[in-house]
Amino acid sequence: MKDLELKTIGAYCAILTTLSFVGGIAFMATSGVQVLIPETGGHKTIDWIDDVNGASGAFFAGAWLVILGGFFAFVAIVGFYFALRDAGPVMLLAPVLGGVGMGLVQISHLIPIAMGYELAPGYEKATGAAQDSLATTAGTFAAVAHVLNYSGDALLWGVVVPVVAWAILVTRAVPRWIGWLGFVTAFFAGWLGLFSPASSIIDGLTFIGFVGFFVFNAALGIALLRRRRPPGEELTPAAAT
Repeated sequence: MKDLELKTIGAYCAILTTLSFVGGIAFMATSGVQVLIPETGGHKTIDWIDDVNGASGAFFAGAWLVILGGFFAFVAIVGFYFALRDAGPVMLLAPVLGGVGMGLVQISHLIPIAMGYELAPGYEKATGAAQDSLATTAGTFAAVAHVLNYSGDALLWGVVVPVVAWAILVTRAVPRWIGWLGFVTAFFAGWLGLFSPASSIIDGLTFIGFVGFFVFNAALGIALLRRRRPPGEELTPAAAT
């Protein structure tokens, strides 16, 4: 364990973050549930409940893979700090704000999992006023999950990702195109994403940043692993690309 550096562990976890999220989304999609956090407004939350009740166990398998990916992301952010801390003290913001942001996102994902286990089957069995009450409760939980997810993503994509991207460009520890990809992710998912509740068009554009985030994570993880050095030897700047 002495020779296993945190930046190496973080690099592996960055790759596993992407694999876990991609696998989790695939499992949920094949189960018939398109999103983990139910949409709000009208009958959208109830439609999600119906989808969950009709889904196979693949939905919960996919949901827990997403949670696993979130835990990997915690470690990946810490690893990025140790790999890029030569950029300056500002890099300390990455693990601090990244931990807060990922914590909010994890809670936002755990809420609908709990809804799927208890509230969804309870709604299916209930009738009349009891069912209406459960529908209101489900809508409230969904709204809370969205608020937590929005706040966490704003920190992750709007602050942490551009800080890491800036550190890549400054230190050149990995190819610079990864840093520019980080800024693309920050623009679409983070900064533009702040206005997604106001426009469905903007919300659609944030998908570019969503995909970019996982490509950014995997690319940075792979690049750090490719530039591994013997214990005690630091990363040397990579050539600009």
